[in-house]
Amino acid sequence: MNEPTDRESILTSGTVIPVFGCHEISFTAGRLDCPELPLVVSYTLPSGAIKTTRGFATSDGKMKARAYVDEEGFWSWEAKNYEGRLLEAASFKAVASSLPGKIRISPVDPRQFQYANGNWYLQFGDNEYRLLDRKEAKWKSCIDQAAQAGFNRLRVWLCPPEDTLFDAGGSRLDLELWEGIEERLLFALRRHPELQFEISLFGVDHNELARYGDGDPNAHLRMRYAIERFGPLPNVHWNIASDMPDSDSSLLQGAVAVAQAISESDPWNSLVTVTGQRFEPPPLGGQKSIAFRSIQSLGQVTGEAVISARAAESKPIALVEDRSEYALKPRFPRYFFRRLFWSTLLSGGFPTYSGLDTSKSSDRGNAFINGYYDACNSGDLRFGAHDILNIRKFFTETGIRLENWRPNDLLSGDNPLLVKSAVSGDESNVIAYIANPQFHENHNPNGFAGSYSDEIADANETFTTFTLELPFSDGTASWFNPVSGEWRGEAQITRNSTTLLTPEPGDWIVWVKRA
Repeated sequence: MNEPTDRESILTSGTVIPVFGCHEISFTAGRLDCPELPLVVSYTLPSGAIKTTRGFATSDGKMKARAYVDEEGFWSWEAKNYEGRLLEAASFKAVASSLPGKIRISPVDPRQFQYANGNWYLQFGDNEYRLLDRKEAKWKSCIDQAAQAGFNRLRVWLCPPEDTLFDAGGSRLDLELWEGIEERLLFALRRHPELQFEISLFGVDHNELARYGDGDPNAHLRMRYAIERFGPLPNVHWNIASDMPDSDSSLLQGAVAVAQAISESDPWNSLVTVTGQRFEPPPLGGQKSIAFRSIQSLGQVTGEAVISARAAESKPIALVEDRSEYALKPRFPRYFFRRLFWSTLLSGGFPTYSGLDTSKSSDRGNAFINGYYDACNSGDLRFGAHDILNIRKFFTETGIRLENWRPNDLLSGDNPLLVKSAVSGDESNVIAYIANPQFHENHNPNGFAGSYSDEIADANETFTTFTLELPFSDGTASWFNPVSGEWRGEAQITRNSTTLLTPEPGDWIVWVKRA
């Protein structure tokens, strides 16, 4: 019989567990010693560290507990019931695997992410808010086609604002509904373990967040259960809430309490963020428990919002909302999003795409949770995310990781509407994105009242020149076509100040490497 693959055994109760998988223990309801909540399980890791987690009930009457396995070697565990009586103790062996694991802050650059296995996390997010909603039928194609298109972070709500996670009586969790949420997460975990879910615990339901801050038992129960059940999964991290104003003291109180509870209840180091309102600085500035910043803006083809947020804190900055293909939409989506993605990355941030209006519930006539390619083929989307794979191809073939890179538009003329540039920490590499837009005059972003040339611009059908002021005088410039994903020749660099002509009309990437 063939041994199970890492993906097949990524969630298992066995005695051999792949590192960066998930261990689960289960107590059958028919046992006389089946514990009532809380079931408390202590894990002793190979390093000697001890992590404690609590169990959760499932719809089939079982009590379960989980551990995210992030160390290779022998683990032991003890499970006790609510009276402190030992129920069971055992051990398992964690072995090396090919799994990526959870995302973490890069140990070499606090503004970048890595997977737990050390691979750089080149993040492309997609807003699929209602993906976990039980009423959405096309969730499988949504997940599969998101991974196929190159996305590796899906931003989702735990619960839509008009729905509930409780049964009809309102006092007990609807465990079958929670099974449906887990089915989606495990489907993605086994098929696409690199695909991370940013679960917004309160989404846009600010009233529920305020109730949490006020100590409402149900608000606390739903959050605690989510952390106990989903926190150990290798593809989950947390967002406290979305569109949160930074001036509402009751919401801020609730968000601080949630951040503190996650820190105390999730021992698996799942990252935490919170999303403020468009054009506003992210809330909870300076809070250590907030691992990265999530901002919303508009027309960020210059990267100004990301650069400003980077100056405030040395944390990763995710641009989670800009234009979409359904609202504030650009006339030329593929060019706009390609430009947005490159500009965000070279500004030191992490880009996000918005296609369908996934804040709306699907109905008979409209599927807002749908596969990306299916939506493109039906005409509901206009190929806005088609160039993500080419961006991934560039970084794979160059071997570049943007850890310790710095945005520096002075290298390319200090007009990021035309050219965006960044330099490596040792100043041996420079990347420039030559946007070459048809229009850029009178670009004056200022909230919704501003003037945004990016909304109507397409790539120019003419060649363009620009000058690079390089930190070295001897190197090689290589051209990459961001639309076709093909390399288009190279040239020797023999001076610091170098004027270049694009190989063809349109937008281009140039990578300059010191000799």
